[in-house]
Amino acid sequence: MLKEFSIKGYKSLLETVLASEYRFVFFNEHSEHAGERLCLMRHDIDADLEAAKAFAVAEHALGAKATYFVMLRSPVYNLFARHNHRCIEKILSLGHSLALHYDEAFYPDNKKALPELVESEATVLEKAFDCKITTVSFHQPGPKVLANEIKIPQYINTYDKQDMEGIFYMSDSNMNWKEKDPWALFGNKAHQKIQILTHPMWWMGDGEDNTETLWNKALLDNFNRNLDQVIQTEAAFGPPRKIKNIELL
Repeated sequence: MLKEFSIKGYKSLLETVLASEYRFVFFNEHSEHAGERLCLMRHDIDADLEAAKAFAVAEHALGAKATYFVMLRSPVYNLFARHNHRCIEKILSLGHSLALHYDEAFYPDNKKALPELVESEATVLEKAFDCKITTVSFHQPGPKVLANEIKIPQYINTYDKQDMEGIFYMSDSNMNWKEKDPWALFGNKAHQKIQILTHPMWWMGDGEDNTETLWNKALLDNFNRNLDQVIQTEAAFGPPRKIKNIELL
């Protein structure tokens, strides 16, 4: 078993989950499987939809499924750009589920209540990708979310204590499992239901890269994909060419 942040390491984790006889389920399904060991595999897509697609392909090959939480207001990717739209279509075609990753820190000036803002973004996703949105996660959740003071009654909230009752939670935040080994956790069958949060961008290196390197990689990959789309769609841009002096210091 390969315990590292790489696509091979992620496949190793999936194989451990399956070998330990956990069933992969979506968030709106876990109550339907009483008595079974369940894995709620969750991916928050903060920066890189191509990395998300790589995860989706790996999961599908092993018979696993996951829920992909995407942002409408990402500062890094345009969810509706042609390439990214096709990434989402591919993820859905492989049998995975789409959900909303909501940026709690952004409040429009119209002063709508948070549940209404969440619903408006979820509705956009449903219409754009012809799917049902049942679940929301909060990007960098604030004190009120973590204190269980935010209620979104029309959706499952991955940070709501009632919605997640009886489900053990762990995350790879900033490539840190916080002293929990997910391979051992599943291998030992320590909990009947486990929600595991990963960020696919952390797994796109060789197992030795740090968060800064992987952030730089995600930003540059997004830039290059955007440049390709400009070349393909904007006649005024002219022929393909290299843009020099792009450097992340």
